[in-house]
Amino acid sequence: MTITNVTTVTAQVIDTNHRPKGVMPVQVAFDAEGPVRVEHEGRVYRYTGKSAYDRATGLAVCEMATIDDARLWITLDGQQIWED
Repeated sequence: MTITNVTTVTAQVIDTNHRPKGVMPVQVAFDAEGPVRVEHEGRVYRYTGKSAYDRATGLAVCEMATIDDARLWITLDGQQIWED
C-alpha cells in the first residue's frame, strides 16, 4: 500500500440505525484504489480488504475497521460513510 493522498473531506455520515448524522469533516488517506485509513470521531479505521456496492445507492464502498473492531463503510471518494 502506497498512500498517494491524505486529505480532509466533508462526508455525509449515516449511523448504525440508518439515520443521517449530518455532514462531518473526516481525514482520509487514499492509495491508488481508494481509502486505506480514515480518522472519524476520534477513531482511526483501516481498510479491511472488503469492498462491495451499497445496495441503496449502487456506489462502490470499502469496509474500514479500528483495532477494537468498530467498523464503517465508506465510498471510494470518501464522501459518504455508513457506521456499522
